[in-house]
Amino acid sequence: SRNNGNSSPVFWRQNRRLNRCCCFKEEEERKTKYEPPSLIVVVEGVNDAKRVRKALNVAHPNAVFAMRGSYFDVKANKWKIQPNIVRAVERNAGWLKEEERENDGERRGIVEAEVIVFTDPDVAGRQYRQNFIQYLPRAKHAFVSRYRARCKKKTRWHEVNDCGVEFATDGAIRVAVKEARAPRTTRTIKATTTSGSRGETSTATATTTEGLLEWMTVDDMERRGLKGTTKTGVLGVSSKRLRQVLGNVLGIGDCDAKQMQRQLNVFFSSEKFERAMETSLELL
Repeated sequence: SRNNGNSSPVFWRQNRRLNRCCCFKEEEERKTKYEPPSLIVVVEGVNDAKRVRKALNVAHPNAVFAMRGSYFDVKANKWKIQPNIVRAVERNAGWLKEEERENDGERRGIVEAEVIVFTDPDVAGRQYRQNFIQYLPRAKHAFVSRYRARCKKKTRWHEVNDCGVEFATDGAIRVAVKEARAPRTTRTIKATTTSGSRGETSTATATTTEGLLEWMTVDDMERRGLKGTTKTGVLGVSSKRLRQVLGNVLGIGDCDAKQMQRQLNVFFSSEKFERAMETSLELL
């Protein structure tokens, strides 16, 4: 046969190579264009992430974010998170400043995701929340009660009654995420943090709860039986026992009086508190 014109083998070989190049280019463009999930849940550990991903049945690789880089600040006696965690969550959610978005072609024009912080119902979890309230004030917070998130069988890493999101049931996780609430915050400040062995400093915008108008005062805590040194309080139970039951109803875990007052003022309304108190008194 003749090997000229569009029917020649040489032409078809070149055409196939051209098609392969075009398909490869389109595939690369699809890979580089970032499409964030509609929701990002931030948890403490890898096992928590696996548990939440299974409960919510999400497939997006960035739908659940496990913190890596948290540490205990001995001087401040608090658990804290590294600034890179905040930046990673912001980037995955598309929470970029306008100038950053224009310079980042990969994330230009994307729809921002909703972020929910879902930490363990313990002291470390509350202190992590404080960090996220400061640096990610737009994020919502999900709570699960200590009773619904406790270890029921001893493992290599956990004792019985240890608490964590990884021990919560699918139903408890879904309810907690559905009922996630935004914190009540006040003023925005500029915070400078130092990290790394070279003492590198970075400045970030932070939101504080200092000066928050408190609807639950210390006097209110004492009047409602949530604070006091006496062994008998409401219905003849101690204030500690009442806080435990109320913490389970609200899903904020065990708190001392100071932490209970702060959690109520930041995350709950007086109406929600009254309904939770009624339920707590019925359970006592």
